[in-house]
Amino acid sequence: MTACGGGDDSTNTQSKNHYAYGDYPVCQDIDLNGECGVLEQTITNLESLTASASGPFLIDSNGYFLTANSGAKLVSPFTTLIQNEVLFNPMVSGNSGQAKAYLQKIFGDKYNINFTDLDVIHGPENETAQLIASFHHAISLSGDSAYLKIAAAVDKMVTNRTFDIRESLSQADLDTSFVNLNNHYLLSGSYPLSPLTSPKSITMNENTGLLLALTSDDKLLQINTGTGTYSSFPATSALASPQRSALLKDSDHDDDDDDDDDDDHCEYGICTGTGGIQVTSSLTFAAQGLSNQQAYLIYQPTAYGDNSISNTCNASGDNGIYLSEIGKNAKSPSPSGVKKQFIIDSYSGASGTDPIVIEKPELPMSEAECLNNHINWLTPIYSKKRVMAVFTNGSGQTAELKLLNSETLVASNQVYNLSTSDPGLILSKQGAELLVTQGSYGQTMILDTETLAPKNHIAKADILDACFVNDDRELLISDGTNTVSWLDTRSSYQPIASLELDSRVKRVVSDPEGKYSSVLTANRVYLLDNTARKIIKSMIYDKAYPYGMSMLTDKIIISRYGAIDYIQFSNLVGSSIKVGYQMLSRDLVTLWLSSSEKSLHSTTLAHVLRTNGESEATSRQFGEIDLQWLPTNATTAAQVQQVKLTGYYRGERISLYKVLK
Repeated sequence: MTACGGGDDSTNTQSKNHYAYGDYPVCQDIDLNGECGVLEQTITNLESLTASASGPFLIDSNGYFLTANSGAKLVSPFTTLIQNEVLFNPMVSGNSGQAKAYLQKIFGDKYNINFTDLDVIHGPENETAQLIASFHHAISLSGDSAYLKIAAAVDKMVTNRTFDIRESLSQADLDTSFVNLNNHYLLSGSYPLSPLTSPKSITMNENTGLLLALTSDDKLLQINTGTGTYSSFPATSALASPQRSALLKDSDHDDDDDDDDDDDHCEYGICTGTGGIQVTSSLTFAAQGLSNQQAYLIYQPTAYGDNSISNTCNASGDNGIYLSEIGKNAKSPSPSGVKKQFIIDSYSGASGTDPIVIEKPELPMSEAECLNNHINWLTPIYSKKRVMAVFTNGSGQTAELKLLNSETLVASNQVYNLSTSDPGLILSKQGAELLVTQGSYGQTMILDTETLAPKNHIAKADILDACFVNDDRELLISDGTNTVSWLDTRSSYQPIASLELDSRVKRVVSDPEGKYSSVLTANRVYLLDNTARKIIKSMIYDKAYPYGMSMLTDKIIISRYGAIDYIQFSNLVGSSIKVGYQMLSRDLVTLWLSSSEKSLHSTTLAHVLRTNGESEATSRQFGEIDLQWLPTNATTAAQVQQVKLTGYYRGERISLYKVLK
């Protein structure tokens, strides 16, 4: 469907299909890097997506650069206009409805179009052609960010009140219109996530920006780290009730069974209390599959299950790795499962305790399985279509690394013997190498992920965390002290350089290209330049009990109790008032007052930044942003509820209000 309309700008629409963009693949661009990467998922239908898979969307093919926000049902030149306003117009507060209302006011009457439906249907042909031509011109300009090029084009369209800006948009417009604080500043924020409590596992697919958490009650939380939206699925959504049976002596039968489970206290597959239900298997780990709709699930036996040992994928069993479609219905336990159930206390009736009921759990519907009772960890190698799995012997001491096909979960013949069942596994950015740390139990090695053959031995047994950096030529490592070091993986394993940080290092991660790293210590989070081997910026991070940490091309992600925190270091671009609005926080005001030792008074953002120690190059870009603290009678940072920002946007003086949390 297309909208009707027509304006007075002329673009030749004859003998050309201006809706050809609809034939190109759409990807989810969570990190806003402006690329549909090889491992980013192609989306064929935007009509029925889960919350975690809902945008932002991108077409980046054959000269087209078109975007759409999470509520769109298609990607087009008009959704690109709307998404640009969501990203860069500070007056619409990131809201697509306000963005459409703003564009309607500017262009609605001129082109006789209604933006209300233009994220659901295609726009009129002539105006579509004009926008495509203008966007092609913008993309042809020099610069790294396609998003900024589109932003410059839309700014010119709004200023000139026309979709055709091919003659008016110049390289100078792009070069002088925007503030760019990429890799020069850290902006923090948080997504509340109440279901995220005591997870069994948290994994991140840094190619898609989706985080997958397995909660203690066996729910899967799939979280879009770009928007904070998430979807919650039971790991197994059964259609039928699970099979239950208590095999009792005749004297133990009790017809008065109210089926009351008040005495069942179950967590992580083990139930405490006298009697009740005990399961034979427990879901212990989940990792995102290559597709956003897939997950690898690991089941292990409980004390009541089958603990027999083998070192391969078996033909039968309940435990092991399942490649499952997220949210798909479960398969019920097999009827033969009743034969495996048994009673622990055969005199429960006489002893006054309830009988123990052994129950086989619901198992997921799966596309592939590797059945084994003692697989305790896996690492997907997305680029190689492989899965690296740790097979133990059940004793917790020795184990094997095995390579499985990521789609069939069939094991290859490649095996690497481990000295511990709990190794550290760190995958290189290109997926060609795997760092295996074994502490004092065995050697630290770099393995070839195609063959599991050792490539290099690292004579350091005290590596507690590490990441590959600088095109996988180096490692950034932590030994658990307040020092991080860079090691050359190709020639020498002596540190190339080291940095002493403020306190004990907890986590070390790097971005998908290995250009930047982040280090979390007991008190701060750091952004490091791996090429220069120096600290770019750091900020206080005092949240307790972080669960996990990862890094995308534009932000650092830290998961913790009830929230996902993000520290943005890239995509900090736009007009000075838009970026200034992002920068303002209660911490900024508190630091300013403590640094200046002055009372609250109206000032400029540039002055606040200088006082807080920011560089002159950064601060002077905000010299025209005036600040007023509200309420006007506030005398301390704690009393400030809002900040009024006034500055120029698209040639007009505007004011914005930001509530400080």
